[in-house]
Amino acid sequence: MKRILRLLFVILICWLEACKPVPVSHWFPVTPKEHYEKELLKNKLEKTIAGQTWFRVGEEVLSDSVFSVAPYQERFFLGDSIPAQAIKLKIPEGRRLIITPLREDTLSKLFVELYKVKGNGKTQRLDYLSENGQSLTYDNHEQDTLLLRLQTGLNENLAVTLTLATLPSLGFPVAGHSMSDVISYWGMERDAGARSHEGIDIRAKRGTPVISAQNGFVTQTGTNNLGGKVVFVSSMASPYSIYYAHLDSQLVSMGQRVVQGDTLGLVGNTGNAITTSPHLHFGIYARGSGAVNPLPFINDRKEKLPGLPEKSRWLGDTVTIKRKANLYTSAQFQDSGRIAALPANTSVRIIGEMGKGFRVQLRNGTKGYIPTVPLSEVKKDISELTKNQ
Repeated sequence: MKRILRLLFVILICWLEACKPVPVSHWFPVTPKEHYEKELLKNKLEKTIAGQTWFRVGEEVLSDSVFSVAPYQERFFLGDSIPAQAIKLKIPEGRRLIITPLREDTLSKLFVELYKVKGNGKTQRLDYLSENGQSLTYDNHEQDTLLLRLQTGLNENLAVTLTLATLPSLGFPVAGHSMSDVISYWGMERDAGARSHEGIDIRAKRGTPVISAQNGFVTQTGTNNLGGKVVFVSSMASPYSIYYAHLDSQLVSMGQRVVQGDTLGLVGNTGNAITTSPHLHFGIYARGSGAVNPLPFINDRKEKLPGLPEKSRWLGDTVTIKRKANLYTSAQFQDSGRIAALPANTSVRIIGEMGKGFRVQLRNGTKGYIPTVPLSEVKKDISELTKNQ
């Protein structure tokens, strides 16, 4: 009996080893990439060399350290041994990130997924591009380090132009006015240096409507010595409480629901602004951590994108650099992110290009950025050429 039980136990273990389950996402796919992976697994393509490379590289790039900041543009190469690429980035608190990938071959597949890099280095998916989607948006509330992964289909080569831009996450709080009306900024001295300005001031005529910068609820109205007549608006969708001060009058009550653009009150100079011309003091308070600079939240001045070369002459090719160049982790070529000094005639593979440089991969697999340098085709050794004849 014991022998039979042992035999049954061995059979069970062997059966479990032979039937190792694939990740849950492959049984219940959500993203376009997961649906595609399920089809690859169904056709046992993960057992091919190309399939193994596709799965392996897709996971490896989640640990990539190449870094950039928006606004930013890069043209990526995806294909053969590099079916996936990734980029880490941070955006200022209060900005809305707009991710727009444009593929040059619309018949090839493109999977785009946005991740948060947690404190332990693990990644947590935040969002993904739908099958027919044109862009992704992300509002930065926690100053997260983000990672964006781009991946093409199996046995496909693709050039993708990626544009990262930011927009204000809130509306401008004074009707008919703009950034040109900001007269006092975050951090300026107040009361002879005894305190600093925890907000910005926006000039406007007395009686100009002060409007809600976000959807939410009025959590407080009242009067205090500094702000005079004030209104606080909070939102369930963000961790911020918005503060409107020096109002001439308040036109909402506590608990009232408002949408972006609703009038909350009228511009005045109540409180400690009684000796100044009418203006709105606009402040933002993060729950649990105090005041934050409100300027990025409402700054709607148009960003200047760096642009890209018109032609992709070297994209995907292995070339030699004609003169020495530094290799950096960041597309901004910061000294603190310098990886190595590459001597002239170093062979690199061009896996991305920007207006003023290239993303490259070295023979040992290291990835990084180099500033624009003259390039030339790799000269093959004569013995290597005759070997294949």
